[in-house]
Amino acid sequence: MEENSVDKEKNVNAEAPSVKNPRENITRHLPFVLFLSGILLMYIFFSHRSDKKVRKIERLNREVKELYSEYITLQTEILNGSRSSNLEQKMLKEGIKPATEPPIIIK
Repeated sequence: MEENSVDKEKNVNAEAPSVKNPRENITRHLPFVLFLSGILLMYIFFSHRSDKKVRKIERLNREVKELYSEYITLQTEILNGSRSSNLEQKMLKEGIKPATEPPIIIK
C-alpha cells in the first residue's frame, strides 16, 4: 500500500511542469503574445478605419440631401418663371410689350 502512495506522488510530480527558469517560460510564449498583439493592432486599425468611413458616408448623405433640396428649389423656380403670366410681367418690366398681332407664317 505504501508503494502505491509513493507511485502516486511520483506521477503527480512527473505531470507537474518544472519551472526551472522563468525566462525560458516567457520566451516559449513570446511568439503567441506577439501574434495576439498583432491581431489587437489590426483590430484597432480596422475599427478606426470603419468609423472614419461611417462618418464620411454620413457627411456625404447630408450633402446629397442638401443638394437634392437645392435641385428641387431651382426646378420650382424655373417652372414658376417659365409660366406665361410670369413671363409677361418680366417682359413689361424690361419694356417689352406682348404682341397684339398674330405671327406671320412664312411659306
